[in-house]
Order: sequence, then C-alpha cells, then structure tokens
Amino acid sequence: MKQYESSLPVFHINQFFNGPAVATGVFQDRSGKVVNRFIMYLLGTWQTDSVGSLSEKFLFLDNDGKASHAERLWQLQVTGAHKFTATAQGSAGDIVGLAQGEAEGFAMRWRYTVRQPVGKRFFNLRVDDWMYLIDKDHVVNRSKMRFLGFFVGDVSIEIHRLADTPENRKTMLQLPRVGDAVPV
Repeated sequence: MKQYESSLPVFHINQFFNGPAVATGVFQDRSGKVVNRFIMYLLGTWQTDSVGSLSEKFLFLDNDGKASHAERLWQLQVTGAHKFTATAQGSAGDIVGLAQGEAEGFAMRWRYTVRQPVGKRFFNLRVDDWMYLIDKDHVVNRSKMRFLGFFVGDVSIEIHRLADTPENRKTMLQLPRVGDAVPV
C-alpha cells in the first residue's frame, strides 16, 4: 500500500460509497475464460463518518443466458485514517469473519473470506480485493479469489457513482433485471 500513499485523488470509503452507484463486471475462471457477467446496484448510507452500510444487488448472467439474482449487505466501520473493517451477509455469499481494509492515496485494498454457494455446496473463498479511484465518480476494481490457497479466478468491476437523487436511490433498492438499461 505504501507505494500509493502520495497518489491523488485520495480514496475515502465513506465518501465514494455514499449514495447510489452502479457497477458492471465479469468473473474469469483460472484459465481466463469469462464464466459470469453481472450488473450490481449499490447504495451506501453512513450514520456517522465512521459507521455505514453498503447494499449490493446483483444480476448474474451466465454463458448459457441464464440469469440469477443475489444480494449482500455490508456493515462498514472506519477504524483509522487509512483502515476499515466490514462484515456482510446475503445470498451473494456471507462474509466469514471480519473483512480487513486499508487505503492509501487512490488505492484501497480489502481482504476477506466469502462463503460462496456453488450448486448445493458452499466453499470458503479467500478474496484479495483492490480498488483504484480514477476520479470522484469512478473506481476500477480487481479481485483475485483463492480456495485452499489455489487460485480459482479473477473479478473485474467498473463502479460508477450516480447523482444522489430520490429516483436513483429508489432504483438501487430494486434488483436489476435482464434487459434493463444500466443507469448512468
């Protein structure tokens, strides 16, 4: 993280994830093949500068054209100038234990274990999640996932903050649907 400490703009989790945002992304397996695409609606709400929540609503599209939905609700706690912790639950996979995060300059990293449903089974995947603030409204996110230390895949996401209007907040509370235009 130290390599980013003097970079600008500075990434503050309680500023970027405050209000509505939309994201699009892909999951690539360990061979690099895209096996899932998704749209994500996000809504961040902060009770104080250090305590907040982040709602995530997903529409997943697999390569056979099948769609599925999932949700996750993060509980966030800023614990220092450059550190935060989080917990989360939802059908998108519960977070096992505490997520640990840190930010320096335009970069933010958090690490956590997600209990990921795969068919009728669950696997605990270790996630190393890096976010890079491009400007006040745009973040690029890259995540590497491992199971028992073995690399299983990458996630690439582009996140776009939306105008904080009642209409955009209402939209972010709904599940995205196949064929809906992604708000910009």
